Amino acid sequence: MELIDRYVHAVGRQLPRDKRSDIEAELRSALTDSLEARSQGEPSQDQVVAVLKEFGRPEKVAASYWPEGQYLIGPRLFPHFKMVLSIALTVFVIVQIVLFGVTAVFNPGALPGIEVISDLINSAFMAFGIIVLIFAVLQRFDVRPELEKDDWNPLDMPAVEETDDIKRSDLVAELVFSLIFLAVFIFLQDKIGFVVQPGMEIFRNPVLPAYLPLIILAFSLNIALDVFLLWRGRWEIWSRLAKIGLDLFGIGLLIVLLTAHNTWLAAHGVGGFLSILETLPQGDLSDEAVVQVIGMQVFRMAFIIALIVTAVDTVRQVYHLVKRLAGGKSQAVGV
Repeated sequence: MELIDRYVHAVGRQLPRDKRSDIEAELRSALTDSLEARSQGEPSQDQVVAVLKEFGRPEKVAASYWPEGQYLIGPRLFPHFKMVLSIALTVFVIVQIVLFGVTAVFNPGALPGIEVISDLINSAFMAFGIIVLIFAVLQRFDVRPELEKDDWNPLDMPAVEETDDIKRSDLVAELVFSLIFLAVFIFLQDKIGFVVQPGMEIFRNPVLPAYLPLIILAFSLNIALDVFLLWRGRWEIWSRLAKIGLDLFGIGLLIVLLTAHNTWLAAHGVGGFLSILETLPQGDLSDEAVVQVIGMQVFRMAFIIALIVTAVDTVRQVYHLVKRLAGGKSQAVGV
């Protein structure tokens, strides 16, 4: 009954989440009854294909379960609208990220300012609005996509792919903090440093400027993935792989930053974190050398914590990916 599972899944993924389970159970029961009525014992694949063709394309069946009413974009057009929108916005985001990354790496002085970023956001909303307007016009004139071609073959339906829903609250929190850090690294580069007393001069971190393009690139790619995950609403194999890849990139970058800070501290006579109490230069907290050593130790500890957190997240992502792949293989063997 794998074809039945694939058909029900293809219909269900286009239905509202709160009604999906009930409708899938109802549809599965109707398909089973139809097969039992025309077969004795285990139905053949040809009989299953014939029943599915009688029911029609999954898009058509899914549209029949939506309530009738006035739509800006109705259920018949919505799958096509979603596909076009995803392609357009994905291409837009990828192009902008590539351009941003190339600029950050090769010409960090030309990084876009607030005005340019605002124009990009406006362009994205404009593209979204144009696509909505086009499909709204198609809906107004009752343009119907070809859903009932004679050559539709149930055997061409994709296999059922299990997915994991994301935790939106965690993802939103991660996105907010990432945007804050990205804004700091882009627009407040001259403020990244440390002070000990209010009103004291800011001592810039002497190591970070050389790695700012890579830091900005890492945050930008993670933000892009978080936005896409929020839009998709679930984890998939490729998105798990992308997250693991970005985590590994982040781990490598954090190791480089730690090494650079260790080198700077060693050059100033500081080894481990506890040794700071013995190796601090003579002077009080108004001494620039003392403040720099304390600040660089704080940065080093922050990178160590970030490295541990990222490593734990990487292990967690790998675990979920292996579990997902093992589950898919077990399901294939069972079929």
